[in-house]
Amino acid sequence: MEFTVLRRKYTELCYESYTSRLQPEGLELSFHYRLTAADGGSIAFVHSIRYQLMEGGKAVPLPLAAERLKELENLIFQIGLAETINYWKLACPPRLRIACGRLRPEAAAFWQKLYYNGLGEFIYINGIHRLTPAVTPENWLEIVSSGSQPLPPVSGQDLCGTLIPVGGGKDSVVSLELLRPEAADNLPFVMSAPQAAYDCIAIAGYDRYLQAERRLDPQLLRLNSEGYLNGHVPFSAILAFIAALGAALTHKRYIALSNEKSANEPSVPGTMFNHQYSKTVEFERDFTAYFKGIMPGIKYFSLLRPLYEIEIGQAFAGYPAYHSVFRSCNRGKKTNVWCGHCPKCLFVYIILSPYLEREKLKQIFGRDLLADEELWPVLRELLGLAETKPFECVGTIWEVRYALAKAASRYGYSIGGADTPALVELFLKADLPPAKPDENYEAGDCLPEQFRGRVERLHELHFRPTASQFA
Repeated sequence: MEFTVLRRKYTELCYESYTSRLQPEGLELSFHYRLTAADGGSIAFVHSIRYQLMEGGKAVPLPLAAERLKELENLIFQIGLAETINYWKLACPPRLRIACGRLRPEAAAFWQKLYYNGLGEFIYINGIHRLTPAVTPENWLEIVSSGSQPLPPVSGQDLCGTLIPVGGGKDSVVSLELLRPEAADNLPFVMSAPQAAYDCIAIAGYDRYLQAERRLDPQLLRLNSEGYLNGHVPFSAILAFIAALGAALTHKRYIALSNEKSANEPSVPGTMFNHQYSKTVEFERDFTAYFKGIMPGIKYFSLLRPLYEIEIGQAFAGYPAYHSVFRSCNRGKKTNVWCGHCPKCLFVYIILSPYLEREKLKQIFGRDLLADEELWPVLRELLGLAETKPFECVGTIWEVRYALAKAASRYGYSIGGADTPALVELFLKADLPPAKPDENYEAGDCLPEQFRGRVERLHELHFRPTASQFA
């Protein structure tokens, strides 16, 4: 069904209520939503999340008293608000009604911006950006709340150490290693994670970690199959709120994400459409400001924000213990493999190619992806030769060009060379101008000073590209 048809049919999504139940094996949260049609009909949804503290492969009790759980109510409410986006996007009704809480105007503005920018890819892929009148942050969604008053902020109690979200890719591995000196106070965190995340945690030496399992209402997939709208949601924004409660449950002061500087570049050049919007420094700053009114004792930041993907790739190359277990491929994560055909696989292969031996890369990915000429359309997107970059978590256009040029130099690849892989040959024939970092997408970070030194040392120990090298 078309966006305009669904938007006329449904008038609002209501965030009705939330519940929490503390059990010996973990914490269960449930969130209740209702999508209401203009004719009075409605569809009810139940979304749930289960937190478990794991040790030695078994769930152990959370360090949480029942009375403290009541004090964390604002965090639970916020998670439910973040998860509404999964159900709202089915029909994009003009109103989001919050029946179980109240938002101050500045808080509503935060969500208004997240719903628009965080669904930028969704807007682009579904052709909503071409509609007349144009969709804007102001007319995209009206947020109304009918709770009695805003929930009070959550106080911090004996907070120390860092919660480290781990997804199983190279970025969170680098964060695990950078934070190794504080390992005794750290706690890895996984959210509905693939096997690779657990493997990386084990290699990092942690026997104890926190996990959260999200369970979407099964009606969501059924409605998608019936023609209701589908598309990318700001997953990292949802992660931010779920990780925040995780930090509070386990008394952690910091939440150290692994989002890099490269995430700031849009997926559609010259626009605001960015697959990685909720990984950008813009969202990080917005969330930091918003979260100060919820639980000021916890600090959310990206440890790797000062770094480019190319730097992270070189740093990761120096941690061989993880090379056989890390995975970044979304298509293959359920079976714990690299599919070898998607933009994410090709990007990671390219970004590591200047720093790992060819045989090692083939061992990791199962074959030489640079030798597969059928991947040229994917490479064109990565090189900035198509209308869009891939809608995946990939690095910047200039980094892909730089990594391929560096790999070609390292291995002596040339046009017509007997050993030159097909994609490198096509890249060299394209004779692209030297790519430069775009300073518009690179400014700033929220890094606490106590962590800055070790991140900046990667600039000294590993390659740090500068604009002058691309002049």
